[in-house]
Amino acid sequence: MTRKTVSILLLLGTLVGLVLKWSMLFHMGTFDMDSYFDWGRSALQLGLPRSYHGVYFPIQYQLFEACAWVVAKSGAQFFTIYKVPSLLCDFGTFSVLVLLLRRRGANPLYALLYWLHPWFLAVFSLGYCDFQFSLCVLLSVWLLRGEEIKYYLMAGLPLAVAFLMKPQAQILIVATFAYGLSRYLRSRDWRPLCMLVPPTLLFLAYELWFTRSLPRPRYIAAQVLPLSYLNITNKMPALTAQMTNIWYPIAYLLKKPGQGVHTVSDQIHLLPYLQAKYLMSIVVLGLVCLYASRVERETEALPSDRFVKIFCFACLAVPFLMTSAHENHLFLGSLFLVLLVAEPLSLVTKLSIQVLLVVQFLNIYSLYGEHPHWLADLLKRTQSDVLTVAYSIVAVICFAFIAKALWSRSATPVLPADSYGGPQRL
Repeated sequence: MTRKTVSILLLLGTLVGLVLKWSMLFHMGTFDMDSYFDWGRSALQLGLPRSYHGVYFPIQYQLFEACAWVVAKSGAQFFTIYKVPSLLCDFGTFSVLVLLLRRRGANPLYALLYWLHPWFLAVFSLGYCDFQFSLCVLLSVWLLRGEEIKYYLMAGLPLAVAFLMKPQAQILIVATFAYGLSRYLRSRDWRPLCMLVPPTLLFLAYELWFTRSLPRPRYIAAQVLPLSYLNITNKMPALTAQMTNIWYPIAYLLKKPGQGVHTVSDQIHLLPYLQAKYLMSIVVLGLVCLYASRVERETEALPSDRFVKIFCFACLAVPFLMTSAHENHLFLGSLFLVLLVAEPLSLVTKLSIQVLLVVQFLNIYSLYGEHPHWLADLLKRTQSDVLTVAYSIVAVICFAFIAKALWSRSATPVLPADSYGGPQRL
């Protein structure tokens, strides 16, 4: 396929996606949109420190606040205004994916898998704001052009913004620290740890703001922001919150007659004195840190390629293994799967990625889908706990194949190719 053909197809796909997503701006989406609006209005009226109560983090509240201001000034439908930043970030993510694919010598048309796939379209149509912090994470990877300190500092800037937006970015800070620590212990090279300087400074700036602004004793005000990060898993202490992971079949078996699967508590003890949520936290943190140290030793790869692997593994492991995962928590991980599927993987791994994306779409649209009506009605009529158990089993099997490919390093780094016929192995 010639470069001209690729460019034409990419342009056509871009236009189709823009038309579809523009039409989605004028539909409500999930009830989460009401919460976004309430949080934004509260921040606008009371100020961020006084209105802040966690769940999401300060910068995300400020984006909601800006949207609430636009709604108040324009009189437009609030959900349309709240979806506009997501559309801009969605297009930004698509553009960065194209750039990353080209840098890695892969066909940029793979970016259309993100731009036009029903799973990503569904998340956008339902109004989730994951597109906003996801763009920051992808920008962080794109900015890692080399091992110089300036690149790690530059990459840390958008990572800092993501860390101050949504809880899903927390595991990326852990993974980045594990990578930097592994590098330092192995070679006394402290440069990768510079990537954590911007997140640390930005967090401290907000901490200082909150401490000085809240009308309570300083020692109490100083705890508000840190505790919102530490207590995030207690907001909905369930084994699973509609996520098709290892916990959904278990929660289904444990639930009482008439009880919703999403209400089964994750405070059950899998080991004496150790609740499920804490046990899985230890497991996930251990796996992510071990994987980061493993990839750090792949010195032949570009830093951006290494962090694609690390972030991909971390963003898959958390929603599949941790308790309290929601149906949209795989979004960032699935974004990195677009980069992964463009590499020379085995057919089983590529099929696993595609099946996993389809299952996520079927699950989320059977819960909240609206348009097209015929599809939404069909999926809602067939939705059941038993079917979701089946979705979960399929999804976990797909995750196992993908994790195996990542862990075995079969997704090797790629060299730039002369054409878009496909990436080449190192």
